[in-house]
Amino acid sequence: MPKRHIIESVLAFITLILFLLLGNRLSHYIALPASLLGLLLLFFGLLLLGRVPTALEKVSQFLLRHLSFFFIPPLIAAWFYAEQLGSKLWLFLLAIIASTFISLCITSWLGQRLFKGTKNTAPQDDHR
Repeated sequence: MPKRHIIESVLAFITLILFLLLGNRLSHYIALPASLLGLLLLFFGLLLLGRVPTALEKVSQFLLRHLSFFFIPPLIAAWFYAEQLGSKLWLFLLAIIASTFISLCITSWLGQRLFKGTKNTAPQDDHR
């Protein structure tokens, strides 16, 4: 990978972190989660820009492709607090799994409705 691509990828990742930090700052004034506010700011910023920069798209696709790794820490933490959760541990794990499934279904449904008729410009995963 050329040095230029590495620098662009690092800058794209820093951009995502900066929007999260902006959302964190804004969450002191608006009663919404910092990550949601950061995503909304990023969304509106990309709307104003009129496009998604290639490096940001590649970094985002990488993170989304490996999204399951982000669920590991809360699940491991649940096992460490198993005693404190007691008999409610399985309800806690069920809530995590159910909320993830419902979120994915709603997001997929909304994506299909909102982006129906738009040309798919994202590169397809060729299962390398």
